[in-house]
Amino acid sequence: MRIAFFLNEFPALSQTFILNQITGMIDRGHEVDIYAARRYQTEKCHPQIASYALLDKTRFFSTRPHNYVKRLIVAFKLILERGVWRRPGLILRVMIGCDGGRTGLNMHLLYRVLTVADRQPYDVIHCQFGTQGPIALQLKELGVTNGRIVTSFRGYDATKVLLEKPFYYDALFRHGSLFLPVSKSLADRLLSAGCPAERVQVLHSGIDCSRFTFSERSKSPDAVTRVVGIGRLVGKKGWLDALQAVANACEAGRSVHFTLVGDGELREQIEAAIDRYQLRDRVSLLGWCDHDEVTQLLRQSHLLIAPSVTTADGDQEGIPNVLKEAMATGLPVLSTWHSGIPELVEDGVSGYLVPEADVEQLSERLIYLCDHPQQWPAMGRSARAKVEAEFDTEVVNNRLEQLYLDLTAGSG
Repeated sequence: MRIAFFLNEFPALSQTFILNQITGMIDRGHEVDIYAARRYQTEKCHPQIASYALLDKTRFFSTRPHNYVKRLIVAFKLILERGVWRRPGLILRVMIGCDGGRTGLNMHLLYRVLTVADRQPYDVIHCQFGTQGPIALQLKELGVTNGRIVTSFRGYDATKVLLEKPFYYDALFRHGSLFLPVSKSLADRLLSAGCPAERVQVLHSGIDCSRFTFSERSKSPDAVTRVVGIGRLVGKKGWLDALQAVANACEAGRSVHFTLVGDGELREQIEAAIDRYQLRDRVSLLGWCDHDEVTQLLRQSHLLIAPSVTTADGDQEGIPNVLKEAMATGLPVLSTWHSGIPELVEDGVSGYLVPEADVEQLSERLIYLCDHPQQWPAMGRSARAKVEAEFDTEVVNNRLEQLYLDLTAGSG
């Protein structure tokens, strides 16, 4: 099969789950192209980016000059270089825009078209976030490309977006071939918004369990409890609640060190909270780490905390991949009754769940876990078993490939 992956950004360190699907399809012998709305600027990349030469397979929709005249010149060169001049009807449709020409030349659409138009037809166009689905549908309706449109929904795209724009996906729901929310909770959101039930399949994001060595956690009674949190510094991650819980545990006499990996818009607020709670010697704020660094950090930790919350604008998680990675190493986890997290973490079995934004219960459970390290090994074993059975990338990719094959069987 020929498969096009439509992404928001690439190569993003926080999106290993997407990388696993891309490389998984390459390993299974399929031809893959990648289209991303923008290039993620980072000096750190997953090793697979180089080993699979993924940047050579990638084009970016946003690769266009800022100056309007230069945009026209570059667009004209691309029209010639990529043979799009042979399709005058397509060029005309793009140039008059999608509203009968009232706005004149649609440059954003033109560059999207020129990014894709010279490629051979695809069997499947897999949009890795819901917001890429309307873009793929637009290109297909213009006749730029073809293929069955498959759309994954991973969190904000089925929560915040639908809250702000209830009818945003209506055309996609009518014409898209398959919808893959990563959790049952997100599937319920799509169904309530009018997505056809017969085209919805829950497909979890997978992790490569073989990359995570399992070990049972333990510590001596007087040792520091090493707690780790990993993710973007944004509201739905709940890091301010985590810091307050760490402060409460320290005030209650527990020896805790919290390492927070990530960066984002709330960094200044988090720095201020660390100072407010006098946690400078109890918290390490590392910024982004690459996958190998994160794996090493998970191995060195006793507990993972992920106190996800629903933000005021309705933004939610799907099922955070870092929970799966931590559980694969045998880490007990402390999280919340949020979105799809209870589909992964079994309360009292592989960790503990508390209500969203309930700092008091979050603190109590953190203190309890610090005080009962004898429970960590059993929790870690249950966590690893759950992830291996339902969230391993090989299991997920085998199912994804079969969904593709079922979808394209007999198609012309």
